[in-house]
Amino acid sequence: MDFIPHDDKTINEMLKELGLKELDDLFDDIPKDLLENQLNIPPGLSEPDLLDKLKKISRENKMYQSSFLGAGIYYHYIPSLVDFVTSRSEFYTAYTPYQAEASQGYLQAIYEYQSIISRLTEMDVSNASMYDGSTALAEAAIMSTILTNKNIVIIMEGVHPEYVEVVKTYCWGQNIELRIMSQDDLIYNLSEEIASVMIQSPNFFGDIEDVAEISKNIKNSAPNCIIVQLMTDPTCLGVLKPPGLIDVDIFVAEGQSFGISPSFGGPGLGIFTTKQKFLRKIPGRLVGKTKELNGEREGFILTLQAREQHIRREKASSNICTNEALCALSALIYLLSLGSYGLREIATQNIQKTHYLKEKLALIPGYKILNTKPTYNEFLLKCPDIDKLVKECKINDLLPPLRISNYYPNMKNVLLVCVTETNSKDSLDKFLDIAGKFKENIMGDS
Repeated sequence: MDFIPHDDKTINEMLKELGLKELDDLFDDIPKDLLENQLNIPPGLSEPDLLDKLKKISRENKMYQSSFLGAGIYYHYIPSLVDFVTSRSEFYTAYTPYQAEASQGYLQAIYEYQSIISRLTEMDVSNASMYDGSTALAEAAIMSTILTNKNIVIIMEGVHPEYVEVVKTYCWGQNIELRIMSQDDLIYNLSEEIASVMIQSPNFFGDIEDVAEISKNIKNSAPNCIIVQLMTDPTCLGVLKPPGLIDVDIFVAEGQSFGISPSFGGPGLGIFTTKQKFLRKIPGRLVGKTKELNGEREGFILTLQAREQHIRREKASSNICTNEALCALSALIYLLSLGSYGLREIATQNIQKTHYLKEKLALIPGYKILNTKPTYNEFLLKCPDIDKLVKECKINDLLPPLRISNYYPNMKNVLLVCVTETNSKDSLDKFLDIAGKFKENIMGDS
């Protein structure tokens, strides 16, 4: 029997209950220019015609030899083992493990993911993954207000601007007041009214912040304030001190760097960890290990699920956390493949190659490194002719860095340059050769 869920009678009953006149009133919050009255969907194709069309589209893709673009999504070496394991059908076709007795394999994988993330970050608890880094940060903001019963959240300058926009959206919906301020202003604006302070380190500009010192200063002025640290590329944990050792209360990160291809900007993996005492308020779900009631065999279960799908809406701490387990599995296999030595080697190469490029660029007339702190992966580069540099990078098969003016209009002729272990010395030298073509003509200017 056909089922039509939206007949006129049902729609009218719903509108009457909501106090609305017509269906379009439901979508008043959506800007009118984003609404489509009719989708331009072409007619169906046969399989051979469809394959031919897809091949033609794929030829328009541009595969660069090397990338200098980062800003939240990064090119890193991915061990072949990652794709081999995640391509197994029992993993890539699985959905949320609601039935523990039928999902032991995936539940164990998620449990192992939680365990390895907790060890890596030195945090007590990791959840079973979230959408991505930006929504993990937004969930941390909400969690901090629940923990403190306060509704003011401070974001320090240097947090990824797209992440800030996501947090703004979440806070607007929850009536949470969001303040953005510099580190210098922070210390003078702390009070007992603040729920949390959110810090990104390494920040959007690549600067490695002294999170331990910042955390100490915040706790001295506001002892109950929640400290949230964010990372967009946690491969730096191969060399940097983990958040669990510097009194961070909540640590979140974008886990795309852990074995997930950049693709077209996703998918992402939201890493979310916290201290043991905040366990009950962590968003999403946790997988635990248990034993039979009348036996010794071990098994895995969803042990904590603080989201509205599982408990009463008013008691839920989150309403997201769909199954990101395939991405979490990628991160697990990536970290297991590398081990602590491998991750340290990747982080070390990131630092060495980045600083090689920074030092060489600083010697070219007209170029200036704007960072004053140690950096990881990324740095700000002021250029004499940014348009020519970007164009020449593309001609020479290099994916150019990000124009920082896309986010900060006042920062003209500044690039956010990213270097990872995947950048060979040849690609770094090619970038330097290109930069040398457009150096400042000091003799002519004088």
